Amino acid sequence: MTDDGDARSALAPAHLFSCAGQVAVVTGGSSGIGRATAEALAAAGARVLLVGLPSSEPDRVAATMRASGLEVHGLPADVTGDRAAEGMVAAAVDRWGRLDTVVANAGAALDEPGAIDLDALDRMYALHVRSVAALANTAVPVIAEHGGGTFLVMSSIAGLRGNRVLSGYGMTKAANAQLVRNLAVQWGPRGVRANAISPGVIDTEFARPITEDPSLAGVRRDRTPLRRFGRVEEVAGAIVWLASSAGAFVTGQNIVIDGGTLISD
Repeated sequence: MTDDGDARSALAPAHLFSCAGQVAVVTGGSSGIGRATAEALAAAGARVLLVGLPSSEPDRVAATMRASGLEVHGLPADVTGDRAAEGMVAAAVDRWGRLDTVVANAGAALDEPGAIDLDALDRMYALHVRSVAALANTAVPVIAEHGGGTFLVMSSIAGLRGNRVLSGYGMTKAANAQLVRNLAVQWGPRGVRANAISPGVIDTEFARPITEDPSLAGVRRDRTPLRRFGRVEEVAGAIVWLASSAGAFVTGQNIVIDGGTLISD
């Protein structure tokens, strides 16, 4: 093959967006964005450990993906547990011998209108910040040991602007976006890229309090230049990009996927 042919091959989508050979861990993987991410990474060639709370039946969800020919296995776990990070990384490495990609997606919005509920804030901090930092402490050295890869954190546009209700949620999402900037600087020389994803309103069960409330849904759509809510595949696609060679020079960024909500007047 000529040099020109090699260049064209390297630019083909099948090459640029391939995750073939990778091993990935996706937390909060039983539903919504996490489920779509696990499926998209597996469809791009990765072997995926899908982590979810026992009540969300990650083994069953993973089995449905395997029935479609994808290499996905489930792991029931609470990511805020004391040894959860070690368990997730060990499960992936024991099964497949390496770790290349982590998507820290598990999350919850526990705010109520009024003053900030400090107990709820503590729970969201444990979920969105402390557990993600623990997973980074455990996973990133393993990713580096195997030649580099990517650590992705699900943040939110709630961490990039003021919120009337989602006070604690926004605070903790702002913190986990800062974590990826730190990781990018600390681990870039070892070939590890760290990025955050900040979705707007995505049409999932998580967003139903907005998408199924007529008094809120219309207002949110009107304030979004694309005049609609996002779809899970539109977030999962960005994650595949960041995990693949197409995203190999992107690190320390917070990728906003919100239909233009954040920049709208």
